[in-house]
Amino acid sequence: MAKVISEHGRPVHEVVLALGERGWTLADLVRTFAVPRRTVEEVLAALGEDLAPGEALRIRADRVPEYRQRFDRRTTGLADPLGPALAAVPDLLAEVTRVRASAPPPRRALDHVAATPETAVRRALWLDAHFDLDGAHLLCVGDHDLTAAATCLLRPTLTATVVDVDERLLAYIDSLGLGIRCVFGDLRFGLPAAAAGRAALAFTDPPYTPDGIGLFLERAIEGLTPGGRILLAYGYSPRTPALGLAVQRTFGELELAVQAQWPAFSRYDGAQAIGSASDLYLLLPTSKAHRKGRAKPTIYTHGEQSAEASSAAPAAVATALVAAAAGPDRLPVLGAAPTPGALRGPELSGERALGALWTGGVPGPARAGAVAVDASADPGSWLLRILLAVDARRLAVAVGNNHPDLADAAGQQALAELVAPKWALRFRRSTPGPTSAIVEAVAAPDPTDPGDRLVRHVLDRAHGRLTNVWRDALTTHTGRAKPEAAARVAEYLPAPAGIEADGTLMETPRHRLAPLIEAIRASAP
Repeated sequence: MAKVISEHGRPVHEVVLALGERGWTLADLVRTFAVPRRTVEEVLAALGEDLAPGEALRIRADRVPEYRQRFDRRTTGLADPLGPALAAVPDLLAEVTRVRASAPPPRRALDHVAATPETAVRRALWLDAHFDLDGAHLLCVGDHDLTAAATCLLRPTLTATVVDVDERLLAYIDSLGLGIRCVFGDLRFGLPAAAAGRAALAFTDPPYTPDGIGLFLERAIEGLTPGGRILLAYGYSPRTPALGLAVQRTFGELELAVQAQWPAFSRYDGAQAIGSASDLYLLLPTSKAHRKGRAKPTIYTHGEQSAEASSAAPAAVATALVAAAAGPDRLPVLGAAPTPGALRGPELSGERALGALWTGGVPGPARAGAVAVDASADPGSWLLRILLAVDARRLAVAVGNNHPDLADAAGQQALAELVAPKWALRFRRSTPGPTSAIVEAVAAPDPTDPGDRLVRHVLDRAHGRLTNVWRDALTTHTGRAKPEAAARVAEYLPAPAGIEADGTLMETPRHRLAPLIEAIRASAP
């Protein structure tokens, strides 16, 4: 025990004293005292036979007095500055707890570890205590913890925007009716334009890799107005300080000053390696704050997109993908992949970075040919966005065989119907092997139905501002003057208007696309 205490100090005292008061689970000890699981396990091992038998972890009653005398030497205890404020909002905590319980489950591949409902409320209270939230704009760069929802419940006059790659989360937040603006975006390919340069405050609890932290901070910088602040939740184990140092160096690289740091502010249901806790950093961008252009797809700590994983498809998949794109006419193929040089084949005529395709589509000359996209690392949301981004005669996309859009007939049908005015899809599962699949898309013929012509016009211009593209579709295909067409767009825009009002189709959450497409179709005379 002496060795454990000398290495870890006061936190070990707290754990030992708590074990003398009542029974605990290992997870509760880790989260309550923000001590890494490995350290708690060392404490338990050092206690040995002094632990009482049974499932609950506690010190034997006859041994408790000795441990209290030995470890209860605290002379100063710091009060929780948010304690009184938290106690004053029991209804808010109950509502956030209810909302959290119905939220989509965490996705391990996206490094989701759910913060406790109390943490979401504490974040809202902290923001309210330090900033004037009435009429302010908060950007959440990823928000699985529902920080935006908790803060808007506390301050309904706050404007909040959530940017996330998880379509389930965006649909859920939208369903809460809090007026939170939900924007789809994979931050590896940039911050959506609809969220750029708008917020005075940005909050992020990113993947805890140096590349993940750096990328999310870059996007937060892009989302701020001059003089804005960034709130970062980040934790590391005191057993591995080098990891923490690597992240803290990123602050300097991005010209971010650490204005304040609150240890163990956030608590989680999981992440026991770092004590189920993270610190809260208040970061102040300098006038030179900038982005470094991080675009690595492997920013996470788990799964196919982890820092240790390869983002390239196997050679057999890459070869089959290009052949599928070329099709029977052996069209020239423009390749796009996370890793340069990953695709190969005699039909390959050139390459375009996946991020460039995502944000800008296909160059004009390539639209007469085919496009092959390696999306083997697709987290589940890339396939639809690639179908929206690409304009060409043919398109082939490699994805995992368990991709949610391919897993069953219902998913395949839903995707096919969504893009039917633009593409005819063929799903080739288990191709060329059991873990991969290729989706082939052939450009649909020009529609004859007036409504479908409008939809096709919009789908072919997914990177343009939606209201402008829709207006231009009406002027092109119905002969309406621009003012009349703009008024018709405003009339048919789905209510309540969200990202559709000033964003692009690429940024519109998936759950809003079907109603939007129906509205576009209905706006035809």
